Amino acid sequence: MGKPEAAKAAKAPEAAPKPQPAPKSQAAPRAGAAPKADATPKTDATAKTDATPKTDAAPKTDAPPKTDAPPAAPPKASATAAPPSPGPKPAVVPEGDKGKFTATPVVPTAPATGDRQKWLKDQIDAALADPELAKAKVGVDVVDIDSGKTLYARNDAGLFNPASNVKLFTTAAALAILGPEYRWKTVIYGETPAIGGELKGRLYVKGHGDPTLVVEDLWRVVTELYAGGLRKVTGDLVVDDTFFDDVRIGPGFEQKSEDLPFRAPNGALSLNYNAVGVHVFPGAGDAAPARVMIDPQTAYFTVVNEARTVTAGRTSIVVEAREATDHTEVRVSGRIRANDPGQVLMRRVAHPDLYTANAFKELLSRRGIKLTGNIVRDVTPATARALSAHYSQPLGVVVRDVNKRSNNFMAEQVLKTLGAETGGRPGTWQKGIDAVGGFLERLGIMRKDYKMTNGSGLYNSNLFSPGQLTTLLRVAYKDFRFAADFIGSLALAGADGTVSHRMEGGLAERYVRAKTGTLAGVSCLAGYAGAPGHAPLAFAIFMNDVPDPSTQRARKAQDAIAEALVAYLLAK
Repeated sequence: MGKPEAAKAAKAPEAAPKPQPAPKSQAAPRAGAAPKADATPKTDATAKTDATPKTDAAPKTDAPPKTDAPPAAPPKASATAAPPSPGPKPAVVPEGDKGKFTATPVVPTAPATGDRQKWLKDQIDAALADPELAKAKVGVDVVDIDSGKTLYARNDAGLFNPASNVKLFTTAAALAILGPEYRWKTVIYGETPAIGGELKGRLYVKGHGDPTLVVEDLWRVVTELYAGGLRKVTGDLVVDDTFFDDVRIGPGFEQKSEDLPFRAPNGALSLNYNAVGVHVFPGAGDAAPARVMIDPQTAYFTVVNEARTVTAGRTSIVVEAREATDHTEVRVSGRIRANDPGQVLMRRVAHPDLYTANAFKELLSRRGIKLTGNIVRDVTPATARALSAHYSQPLGVVVRDVNKRSNNFMAEQVLKTLGAETGGRPGTWQKGIDAVGGFLERLGIMRKDYKMTNGSGLYNSNLFSPGQLTTLLRVAYKDFRFAADFIGSLALAGADGTVSHRMEGGLAERYVRAKTGTLAGVSCLAGYAGAPGHAPLAFAIFMNDVPDPSTQRARKAQDAIAEALVAYLLAK
């Protein structure tokens, strides 16, 4: 597996010297490589790079002033009963001007203002008239960003399960309160100074909730320790993840017991999105045991291999990750064809801190640093000396993976970090939700009017209305301090993220930025629709109680609405 954030971090003893990146020749060995961006845990779909660290300072806790927020309930405008007007007609793109980023040269005959809104209403109503969606509960809100005028509303004040659209509330609050420049740090401390290459005492690894830490980052830290002369640690390796509390599973996550990576646990010291890659290859011949490789390969995992190689029949591999007292057991069963190129299945780990510590210990050994002690859990003393540190990318960059890839683990890490920085350490889910609640109150969204229990939207745990989400979208768009980071975190229709294969080839391609939300019986789409020369529209489409076979029909209706919003703007 390879490599796939506005307050500054806390004061000593957690402060650390600025890390120096390792030269390319010191790249991590293959077996310890971190997961690639396309192998990260997914929800609707999923997802790092290094940057220079910032000095420590107290976190900001200010949210956008009330003057930035629009009215909590902008006046709604009723559609006029004018004769229907034909939709916009796309013009021919001149030869040699067909680049992806060329503004769509659509110049429809602009109907009267009333006709345009009536046309939009008819288009949305038609998209929602699919008989397959007749039993679904549907809520839609479309708002003009500039004026706050509601262009279309259907059950816009009703409460729905928004699924992963909850991530929009989490990331907007984090950007507003912590700031786009916020970075996470992971610091290595020594109990005593290293003399003659030997540290006689404990070596500490302290996490601060980094949602993006991967094995490659740890390899650079280990390389820096080696370059500084460290060759031996006569003492224990201590893991300190007290920046968060010790609750690993988010509220609502208990509704299911899946071992898939989208349900990964959380911890202040986490690695590889708290997921592991299980590689299964055919054995030497028929009936031979399959070959199983764990990536990263560490003593934290035990493997039970019951899979066999076959020369006939289809490959059918089952991988289960089971929690043990201090490790994760990986059980592989089923069959794999002799000519199969290999299978890779991602599974969650049970103990984020021990998972990270074992990987760190393995990398120390590979780099030539001997550790004589054991892995233990404890708190880093104030007298410990910082030896090295890794700093994450800024929050403004990290939220792109959270929203574009809909990464549940990262969203919950952001929420607990928000809790730690605003409500004091350790960070908890409730502190994070309280911080989001305070931010939303400034926008006119009162806590009694919605339900939020986690930061990712997983399972049947959260309730918001389409109108509340368009209020958030409008405020975020108009707040210069973090607008660019928030808008840029949304997937681009027909281009990337969870809508990379939706709305391709139509008016909405690259003119809609949106966040999807998908659970059993739930399909949502919310974001912005734009057009050249026009202020965008904010929209939220919530669909609950969608029959299982009709999920694609729900998405088709959402895409048709998004197309109509772009056409509406182009008709101006």
